[in-house]
Amino acid sequence: MQKNIYIVAAIAATLGMTTLTATANAATKTNAPTSGTKTAAPTKSSSTSTKTTQPKSIPAASLVKSTTVDEELPYHLNKGYVYTSPALNKPAGTARDFAKVTWYTYKKAVIDRTAQGSGNSIWYEVKSGNGQQTGWVWQGNLEPISKGTFDIAMKNSDYFKGQKIITLGDSITRGYDGYETLDNMGYPNWLARYLDTSVTNAGYNGAFLCEGGEEETDGDLTPTVNNTNFTNYDIATIAYGTNDYGHSSNSISDIQTELKNNIKKMKSDNKKLIIYGILPIPRYDAQSNSDNVIGKGGYTMDELRDAEAAVYKAYKIPVLDWRNDTNPIITDANHEDRLYDERLHPCAKTYQLMGREIAQFMINNYPKDRIKSATKSTTINSKLTTKKTTTKKTTTDKITTPTVASHKTVKK
Repeated sequence: MQKNIYIVAAIAATLGMTTLTATANAATKTNAPTSGTKTAAPTKSSSTSTKTTQPKSIPAASLVKSTTVDEELPYHLNKGYVYTSPALNKPAGTARDFAKVTWYTYKKAVIDRTAQGSGNSIWYEVKSGNGQQTGWVWQGNLEPISKGTFDIAMKNSDYFKGQKIITLGDSITRGYDGYETLDNMGYPNWLARYLDTSVTNAGYNGAFLCEGGEEETDGDLTPTVNNTNFTNYDIATIAYGTNDYGHSSNSISDIQTELKNNIKKMKSDNKKLIIYGILPIPRYDAQSNSDNVIGKGGYTMDELRDAEAAVYKAYKIPVLDWRNDTNPIITDANHEDRLYDERLHPCAKTYQLMGREIAQFMINNYPKDRIKSATKSTTINSKLTTKKTTTKKTTTDKITTPTVASHKTVKK
């Protein structure tokens, strides 16, 4: 009898130990381990998860051949990737990452992607407009800046929302690079982008500010003003003078009188018209800066700029003087790169830099008494606009060109 009692007690003790062990194990599973607790090995599912997050190694593509492009032209990335090298196995980012970046093409290359499951294709080496980003992009993912939705509107560009701008000037306004007129790449096109509004480019190759010299064109300031209905515009820019310096014997006094008369005419046509003056950019005749060189009319480029500026200031018109720039766009050191003909006419990238500076100048000098009404009008219009119609128009829609006679090529 006593032996049976011992057996029962032993069984009970054993069952108790089993229960305690099970309870302890359960506690260990449910409680988070402390820093001193040894953790269990990862489960099969966690091991699989770790494998899928590891980057897959992409074999390198090989560069077959490359050529330097004749002129760096601006594009934006409408889809796809920018790669860090012609190996095309390390992305720098996607089209979304670079949505507001303007890319300039520098090299055109044939790249063999056989190792990546594809064949030969054409790629471009590109650099951002500010020079801070570089990479390689497939040609099919690059879109000209004149097409598609490319939002680079500046802060306070809403001052110009719904307003129509006309740009008056010579070949530099037209977008001529010394050899051909660039399609949708002149500074007026960039104004349309930066100010997010419509711009009419009335620039004319070979145009003069002052008539009555040895040569005249249909695009000179006076006939352009006479043939333009300024009631159709809210803002106008005037940018003439370099052809007067280089090819006309008209005096400084003649030029000032002509400019005054045309400003009066523009103001009489539209009393609310906002006018901005833009002085001539540097020019390099015979590889020499013309700022202090006397031209055909008996004055230097700096004297011409001073004379134009005096007229604009007399009429309380904001005037952009490139000489005041802290970091000038065109200098003695870089003019061979910034001027495509190395003398006078900007390259495509320089036109963008000019457009950005002109746009910022126009924003900074927008009449303060009109800012409130301009932004109020924008707010009202935005409330009335449906989601469907708020899609941004392309620059092709925003840039218009008045019908004029055939262009005269600017002299070299």
